[in-house]
Amino acid sequence: MCKKVKALRSDNGGEYVSNECKNLCAVEGIKCELTAPHNPQQNGVAERKNKSIVGAARAMLHDQGLPPHLRAEACNTPVYVQNRSPRRILEMKTLEEAYSGKRLDVGHFRIFGSSIYFHVTKDAWNKLETIT
Repeated sequence: MCKKVKALRSDNGGEYVSNECKNLCAVEGIKCELTAPHNPQQNGVAERKNKSIVGAARAMLHDQGLPPHLRAEACNTPVYVQNRSPRRILEMKTLEEAYSGKRLDVGHFRIFGSSIYFHVTKDAWNKLETIT
């Protein structure tokens, strides 16, 4: 089940109004729709998704007592998890599984901000020691 993108609605961000993006859309037959400046209501679904992502990131940073400079990584985490979560509309398959037919391994998932430990071998430690 392969679907083609028909339209791309954006908020006039530089990455969407670049010649590269315009050319790609033209080649692929994608209609470019630009919203009016300072009018997020025209792109409600994306704005709501962004609000959910930022809310989750704030909660994770607060819950783990982490500093605000980790905000970008905290925003990446709920997106990463959501993209690997099963969807009812896809008969409880993940997006990747529906696309590739391969079941995803999520055994690497950990609680955001949890402590980790790793072992650095002696030869690697010596290499790091010479860095000033």
